[in-house]
Amino acid sequence: MSEESIERVVQAVKAALDRLHEQEGIVTKVGVDRDAGIVKVYEERSDALKKASSGLAEVLELAYTTAEHHPYWGMLYHATEISKTLLEKWDGELSQDNLSEILWRCDEIKMALERAGDMHPHTH
Repeated sequence: MSEESIERVVQAVKAALDRLHEQEGIVTKVGVDRDAGIVKVYEERSDALKKASSGLAEVLELAYTTAEHHPYWGMLYHATEISKTLLEKWDGELSQDNLSEILWRCDEIKMALERAGDMHPHTH
Protein backbone atom coordinates (compact mmCIF):
# COMPACT_ATOMS: atom_id res chain seq x y z
CA MET A 1 0.00 0.00 0.00
CA SER A 2 1.43 3.40 -0.93
CA GLU A 3 1.97 6.13 1.63
CA GLU A 4 -0.81 8.14 0.00
CA SER A 5 -3.20 5.17 0.13
CA ILE A 6 -2.59 4.44 3.80
CA GLU A 7 -3.10 8.12 4.61
CA ARG A 8 -6.46 8.05 2.79
CA VAL A 9 -7.46 4.93 4.76
CA VAL A 10 -6.43 6.57 8.06
CA GLN A 11 -8.44 9.71 7.28
CA ALA A 12 -11.52 7.66 6.30
CA VAL A 13 -11.29 5.53 9.44
CA LYS A 14 -10.86 8.60 11.64
CA ALA A 15 -13.86 10.29 9.99
CA ALA A 16 -16.02 7.20 10.58
CA LEU A 17 -14.85 6.97 14.19
CA ASP A 18 -15.56 10.67 14.74
CA ARG A 19 -19.13 10.09 13.51
CA LEU A 20 -19.44 7.09 15.84
CA HIS A 21 -18.26 9.23 18.73
CA GLU A 22 -20.68 12.05 17.87
CA GLN A 23 -23.69 9.75 17.33
CA GLU A 24 -23.12 7.13 20.03
CA GLY A 25 -20.49 8.51 22.37
CA ILE A 26 -18.06 5.67 21.68
CA VAL A 27 -14.46 6.80 22.20
CA THR A 28 -11.71 5.07 20.22
CA LYS A 29 -8.02 5.41 19.48
CA VAL A 30 -6.34 4.73 16.15
CA GLY A 31 -2.95 3.08 15.77
CA VAL A 32 -1.19 3.26 12.43
CA ASP A 33 1.79 1.27 11.19
CA ARG A 34 2.42 3.05 7.91
CA ASP A 35 5.34 0.81 6.94
CA ALA A 36 3.18 -2.31 7.23
CA GLY A 37 0.02 -0.65 5.87
CA ILE A 38 -1.96 -1.50 9.01
CA VAL A 39 -4.58 0.59 10.77
CA LYS A 40 -5.88 -0.62 14.14
CA VAL A 41 -8.83 0.73 16.07
CA TYR A 42 -8.79 0.47 19.86
CA GLU A 43 -11.54 1.05 22.35
CA GLU A 44 -10.71 3.84 24.76
CA ARG A 45 -10.10 1.36 27.60
CA SER A 46 -7.46 -0.57 25.65
CA ASP A 47 -4.28 -0.39 27.68
CA ALA A 48 -0.75 -1.46 26.83
CA LEU A 49 -1.37 -5.01 28.09
CA LYS A 50 -4.47 -5.45 25.92
CA LYS A 51 -2.63 -4.03 22.91
CA ALA A 52 0.32 -6.36 23.51
CA SER A 53 -2.01 -9.36 23.79
CA SER A 54 -3.71 -8.37 20.55
CA GLY A 55 -0.40 -8.03 18.74
CA LEU A 56 0.76 -11.34 20.13
CA ALA A 57 -2.35 -12.98 18.67
CA GLU A 58 -1.00 -12.02 15.23
CA VAL A 59 2.36 -13.62 16.05
CA LEU A 60 0.61 -16.71 17.42
CA GLU A 61 -1.30 -17.07 14.16
CA LEU A 62 1.97 -17.00 12.22
CA ALA A 63 3.56 -19.47 14.63
CA TYR A 64 0.58 -21.84 14.46
CA THR A 65 0.37 -21.74 10.67
CA THR A 66 4.09 -21.89 9.84
CA ALA A 67 5.31 -25.29 8.84
CA GLU A 68 7.37 -27.02 11.51
CA HIS A 69 10.17 -27.60 9.03
CA HIS A 70 10.83 -23.84 8.78
CA PRO A 71 14.21 -23.28 10.45
CA TYR A 72 12.90 -20.58 12.80
CA TRP A 73 9.56 -22.17 13.61
CA GLY A 74 10.60 -23.70 16.94
CA MET A 75 12.12 -20.47 18.22
CA LEU A 76 9.11 -18.38 17.19
CA TYR A 77 6.54 -20.89 18.42
CA HIS A 78 8.01 -21.45 21.87
CA ALA A 79 8.96 -17.79 22.43
CA THR A 80 5.41 -16.80 21.51
CA GLU A 81 3.90 -19.38 23.86
CA ILE A 82 6.13 -18.08 26.67
CA SER A 83 5.01 -14.54 25.89
CA LYS A 84 1.37 -15.62 25.86
CA THR A 85 1.72 -17.16 29.32
CA LEU A 86 3.48 -14.08 30.66
CA LEU A 87 0.81 -11.72 29.33
CA GLU A 88 -1.98 -13.92 30.70
CA LYS A 89 -0.33 -13.91 34.15
CA TRP A 90 0.84 -10.27 33.98
CA ASP A 91 -1.31 -9.10 36.88
CA GLY A 92 -1.10 -12.40 38.75
CA GLU A 93 1.47 -14.99 39.64
CA LEU A 94 3.14 -17.73 37.67
CA SER A 95 2.35 -21.19 39.03
CA GLN A 96 4.97 -23.89 39.37
CA ASP A 97 3.42 -25.52 36.28
CA ASN A 98 3.82 -22.25 34.38
CA LEU A 99 7.46 -22.00 35.41
CA SER A 100 8.12 -25.62 34.44
CA GLU A 101 6.51 -25.09 31.05
CA ILE A 102 8.54 -21.92 30.46
CA LEU A 103 11.75 -23.75 31.36
CA TRP A 104 10.85 -26.59 28.99
CA ARG A 105 10.09 -24.09 26.22
CA CYS A 106 13.43 -22.36 26.83
CA ASP A 107 15.13 -25.73 26.31
CA GLU A 108 13.12 -26.16 23.09
CA ILE A 109 14.23 -22.70 21.93
CA LYS A 110 17.85 -23.58 22.68
CA MET A 111 17.59 -26.79 20.64
CA ALA A 112 15.93 -24.92 17.75
CA LEU A 113 18.67 -22.29 17.92
CA GLU A 114 21.33 -24.99 17.78
CA ARG A 115 19.59 -26.58 14.77
CA ALA A 116 19.47 -23.20 13.02
CA GLY A 117 23.16 -22.72 13.82
CA ASP A 118 23.95 -26.12 12.31
CA MET A 119 22.31 -24.93 9.11
CA HIS A 120 24.62 -21.91 9.08
CA PRO A 121 27.96 -23.12 10.49
CA HIS A 122 29.73 -19.90 9.47
CA THR A 123 27.73 -18.01 12.14
CA HIS A 124 29.59 -19.70 15.02
